[in-house]
Amino acid sequence: MSILNGQALLSSAMAGLSNTYTTLMSDKSNSSKGLTIEDLANISPQTLASLGYNSSFLQYMTTNFKDLDNDGDGQLSGKDMQNLMNTMQSKGMTYMELQTLCTANGTDNSLLSTVLTYFNQIDANGDGRVTSEEITKFSADCQKEEALSKYKSFRATSASLYYSEGVEDDTSSVLDSLRPNLNGNSSNS
Repeated sequence: MSILNGQALLSSAMAGLSNTYTTLMSDKSNSSKGLTIEDLANISPQTLASLGYNSSFLQYMTTNFKDLDNDGDGQLSGKDMQNLMNTMQSKGMTYMELQTLCTANGTDNSLLSTVLTYFNQIDANGDGRVTSEEITKFSADCQKEEALSKYKSFRATSASLYYSEGVEDDTSSVLDSLRPNLNGNSSNS
């Protein structure tokens, strides 16, 4: 497993949300300071087509409208979106957020698949969110375990290094034959 780039995953989701919000705000006909639920429900076909793969972000914003509208004024303002992105950056993303916001937006599917598969193991503090740091730590721990497993066969065994099968007398004679004698010559010569 290569190092999982959690920052890229979260950044991709936040960029998609930001781009979708900006596109939807530019399509608005009224001059309100944010997007209403009606704005999200009545998007022009041209704007919808321009969103392309970002339609999952539109779905997320519509489905979670009340949670995203921090001040409860019935509009998703730039401040509401910034609060969402700050939360994602500092507290991470839930399983549902990852699944919704990272599935179709050009994210590395193997990275997303790995994070979703191991979500509960990655979520080290058990808060239901994974952060970039948790993803990176999980990846490093997996690589460490992989290396330990791979090189386990290279560990020293309990067998003597000097044991030579077939030598009936003292095993030190095997060593003596390899050691130079006092005159500087090998005892084999």
